[in-house]
This record gives sequence, C-alpha cells and structure tokens, in this order.
Amino acid sequence: MSGRLVLPRTNPPRAIVIYVQTAEGATIDQKRPLGGGKTFNYYDVYRDKLPPMNVGFFSYEGRGISMGDAPPRYEKIDWPVFNTGTLENKIRDLLSAIEIVRRQEGLQRTPILLLGCSEGTLLAVEATSRKPDSVAGLVLYGVAASNLRQILTHIFTEGYFMQYRSLDENKDGAISKEEWDKRIKSTDFSRADLNGDGKFDVDDVKIMLKKSLDAIANNDYEVLQESLKAGAATLPQGWVKDHFAHAEMWSFVSKLKMPIGCFQGDADANVPIAAVKELEAKAKKANLTNMEFHYFEGLDHSLGIGQYFVNGKLPAGHQAIFEYIDRIAPKN
Repeated sequence: MSGRLVLPRTNPPRAIVIYVQTAEGATIDQKRPLGGGKTFNYYDVYRDKLPPMNVGFFSYEGRGISMGDAPPRYEKIDWPVFNTGTLENKIRDLLSAIEIVRRQEGLQRTPILLLGCSEGTLLAVEATSRKPDSVAGLVLYGVAASNLRQILTHIFTEGYFMQYRSLDENKDGAISKEEWDKRIKSTDFSRADLNGDGKFDVDDVKIMLKKSLDAIANNDYEVLQESLKAGAATLPQGWVKDHFAHAEMWSFVSKLKMPIGCFQGDADANVPIAAVKELEAKAKKANLTNMEFHYFEGLDHSLGIGQYFVNGKLPAGHQAIFEYIDRIAPKN
C-alpha cells in the first residue's frame, strides 16, 4: 500500500482522518483537470483545512491504481490487480490503512476518523463494524444508504433527470416545450418528449434508459457494467454483481456506537436522498443518538466541492463536515 500522511506542524494531532477508497479506486492525490490548462488535487482541500485544526490526513492508493500523466483522471491502472478490488478486499485494505497509520511514530493512540463518499461510506461503516475499537468516528457524504440496485435505479431515472432540472423554471418536476426551447437550441424538444405528452420528465428518461432499467430488473450484470463504463466509470470486473449480493449499510451502522455524521445534498444524481432519509428514520426509531444527518439544498454528490478549487470558498456541505470533525475530534 502506498499512501500520503500529512500532519500538523506543531503538537501531537488530535486525530487522523483517513479518506476511504471509492468505487473507481483513488490515487494518493486524486488529480483532475480544472480548465484553462490547470489541474487540482481533490485531496488538497483536506490537507489545507485539517492540519490548522490540529488534525492529520491520510490518503492511500487503491488496488492496481496509481498516479499517471494523462487527463482527465491522471491515473494508471494495472488491470489484473485492479480487478481484485472486491468489496471484501477494499474493506481489508481500509483496515490495513488504519494499521499503517497506527505504526507511525507517536500515532499509536491517536483517534482515527474515517471519511468516505459514495461506496466509501459503505466500506467505512462495514470496516468499522469489524473493528469498532479502531475507529473513533465516521464522516459520510454522498451516502450509499441503500443497495446498488436502488442506487442504479436512481441513476437511470431521477438522477439522470437532475442534469436538466435547471430548465424547470416553475419547479413542477417537468420541462415544457417553452422551457426547453428557451435554453436548448441544439436538440428539438420532440427528441426529449419520448412519450409525446407535451413535457419532458422522468417518465421520458425511463423510456430513454429502458435497456439499463431492464438490466437491473433482470440482474444482467454485464449490461449494467457496460452502461456504467459508457458513462466514464472505471470499475473492477464483477463490481455490479458483487454489490447486488451485498448487505445494505443499515446492517452494519446499526451496531455502531461512535459519532457518525451523514451529509447529503438534494441534487445528488448518484445516490438517492430518499434512502438517506430512510436511514435517518431507522436510526431515530432505534434511538441511535450517535448519528447525525445534515441535508443541503442544491448540492451534488461531492457536496459542491469543485467550487473550492475555483474560488477558494467552501460550499455549505464541506463547511459542515469540517465543523463536525472539529467537534468530534478530542481536544488536546
């Protein structure tokens, strides 16, 4: 395992935040294009903000993936190794990352906080359920609260429609021909209004993406894997089948007692906010007072973090995340 550990300049750290791997695998920096020939490292927001709070940050490479030179993802993939990235192996890798941090001088007793997005939220929760004494708290955003079957259904229906939501001026959940023609000049409205009812909405998306939705219903893993690949997702072989057979987050999070913060945007096209609210309802019913839920209007799967690298301003979702980390990390 290759990783990068950033520590505060002074004082022993109050805690170390470990960023959990994602579905597509992550490099140490998560370098991406910014436009105008510039690039940014996704993890730099945590390296910028956490050390002044006297909190360290650790990121690690996923299986078979390393830093590369080519945009847009600046990564190199060793496919035979990358394809061993099952959920089980990613959980083991996360537990290894915790142990690696623990081996560093002076960090044997430093509290560990796990920070995860999307699939990383599931990995963080399940890994913690196996070794709860190793983790002092969880910070989860873009929360994968449901099974992949429900997540993909969202991606191929409401999630897909979200990219057009700004056209819906009267906020009625549908786009009229007038609303469409005001903003879209290159595509005739009839190519969007597939059922011919005079509006473009999720029902039209269901017709458009019927092949993928049928594949979900029929457990056609290969078609789904190819559909995601067409959307520029780099995933290990057998990833869809692996997820379909896996237990949902509640199976693991219901057993945990440490602080758990969940942060979710209502414009998340990748995971359904409804599943997160259902998770919150279960937590309240089970009296899991260690869990907190925070929702943000207009923020996407990343909680809008891209704007930080454009103008240096933290969106509300990540402001809340850093405030939460500051609150749950022990004071020196």
